Amino acid sequence: MERELKLTVATERWNSAEEWKELKGYAKTFMLLMLLSMTFVILIGIGSYMRHEISAKQTTYGLATVDIKQSALQGMLAEELPYYASNQKLDTFSLSSLGLWLLEKVTNVSLLDPASLVSSEMLYSSVEEQSTLIHGGEGSDPAIAPQDDKNMSLAPIDDEYLDELLAEVGNDNSSEPDEVPVAPEQEEEPAQPQGVESAAKPVAFIYHTHNRESWNSETSNDDAQSTKNNITLVGQRLAEELEKLGLGAMVSDTDYPTAVPDYEWEYSYKYSRKTVKEAIASNDELQYVFDLHRDSQARKYTTAEINGESYAQVYFIIGQRNPNWKENEAFALKIHEKLEEQYPGLSRGIWGKNANSGNAEYNQTLSSQSVLIEVGGIDNTLEESYRTAKALADVIAQIHQSEG
Repeated sequence: MERELKLTVATERWNSAEEWKELKGYAKTFMLLMLLSMTFVILIGIGSYMRHEISAKQTTYGLATVDIKQSALQGMLAEELPYYASNQKLDTFSLSSLGLWLLEKVTNVSLLDPASLVSSEMLYSSVEEQSTLIHGGEGSDPAIAPQDDKNMSLAPIDDEYLDELLAEVGNDNSSEPDEVPVAPEQEEEPAQPQGVESAAKPVAFIYHTHNRESWNSETSNDDAQSTKNNITLVGQRLAEELEKLGLGAMVSDTDYPTAVPDYEWEYSYKYSRKTVKEAIASNDELQYVFDLHRDSQARKYTTAEINGESYAQVYFIIGQRNPNWKENEAFALKIHEKLEEQYPGLSRGIWGKNANSGNAEYNQTLSSQSVLIEVGGIDNTLEESYRTAKALADVIAQIHQSEG
């Protein structure tokens, strides 16, 4: 009996060992397949990323230096230079951390951010990825970028058309604006925009490329567009507040969909460029040019509480297709820093848009002190946007006085 029991126990152990070996075999096969799949995805991502870099002709950043933390670079040096490592307080560097970074760069998926797994499969999420935070502050979140209206895309500016714009600016010595290229099959140009000019000599010009952008609180349609209660009211308020502070402002309230024959939304900046050129040609004392918009992000991303009152936060947009975009960035930075000092959290930072962001020039080649400002989002209110207009007027006036 004892012998049979021992035989039974031995048999069970043997079977358990066989099952364990079989399980280990399955595990090894699974790990191998997972490793091969990950390698395949990474290789595809690298190829896609390199093609993207080449086609975009980016020269600002190199492939191997984008977003690498200083501590990681120090760690790489420490691996090869023991003396350097002994004199530095370094974060631990490992191949795994480098692998995670590489995976995120080539696939836009972060294993530390599960949301990126979902956003990588959503077509519209790519809109936000086209924006890069250049300067942040208290109200900034690098993961929450300005968001264009859904189902609306801008006609891209190719190298040939950009060359035309630059040549136009360089040769513009006349008192009248040159003819601006228009949308296909359109022969007529928009009429002289109807604007509001202040009593004082204007030093600021305010216009609205997407003049019908409104808010859910002011409209009943799905896209929050309005012919009356729209972003032009915020432009008017900004001009009024500047006027109170001694700065003259000129405002364009042109309604492009009715002013332009055969209007096409994707050519918005071609139409508004004519408006800006007319304003500059009519007043040689204009110093600042502001294109005011309303963003499409949700309220939780576009609202700040300051001293017990809610404000519509602002994004500053710089078109990096403009070869001189650094000058426009420097101007936006002055406003951003003043807001940081006096209205902490109001600015969501300065964002750059490159060649993959549709237009990405935004008429900013016409003036080194031109900037596109997104005031609040689709869920903000007109009253909150008015408060922001006053704050913007305060800091713009201070900048003007300090430079005058």
